[in-house]
Amino acid sequence: MILSNSFFKKRPRGFTLVEMLVSLGLFTSVVVIAVGAIFSAQTINTKLEQNQIILDGVNLALEMIARDVRYGSVFYCASVLPSSLYVDRQDCPQISTSGGSVIIFKPVVKLPGSTNYNLDRVAYFVLNGVIYRNEYKEGNVNNKITYQITPPDVNIKSLNFFITGAGSFQGGSPDFNQPLITIIVSGVTIPRKETIVPTNFDLQTSISSRRFDN
Repeated sequence: MILSNSFFKKRPRGFTLVEMLVSLGLFTSVVVIAVGAIFSAQTINTKLEQNQIILDGVNLALEMIARDVRYGSVFYCASVLPSSLYVDRQDCPQISTSGGSVIIFKPVVKLPGSTNYNLDRVAYFVLNGVIYRNEYKEGNVNNKITYQITPPDVNIKSLNFFITGAGSFQGGSPDFNQPLITIIVSGVTIPRKETIVPTNFDLQTSISSRRFDN
């Protein structure tokens, strides 16, 4: 019997056990690194989303204040809530003063239940890390309604108001400049998850009153 040359050719061989183990180890390493990167990206994304949600709430509160101030009049600021709201409008410029942590002004519309709109006043201030809005019907400090403006997941460290152009006179002449109010807010976020690191923030906006003050 004559055998063909093909019979003597080397038969194809498979992977050895060592090669399989090496390949499996490399594949496992790649999968572990890829999964770790995905989880890390997801964690970072969750942190950013949580902080962004909180900051959106702060921006909304600041926009609410700005909209209210924009159509107000008779502005003045103070370091604490005054015992009397019948104070003539006055400036607290940023150059010569440190501003005030409270702003008081006459709202654009009469407060509910008020019988004398000219005496109505609204105040914004910070207390225990929260920004509040007080409504003083007919300017009575004992007849007020308080609203919380900022959400509970943020701690307001400082709130400053600077006012220019609110006075009746400037340099002995009538002041016809529109009031310009600058608001500076500083604080830190309070994430709902302990794994998320709090974020410090500083926000500033300037509002020009739409109403003539003379």
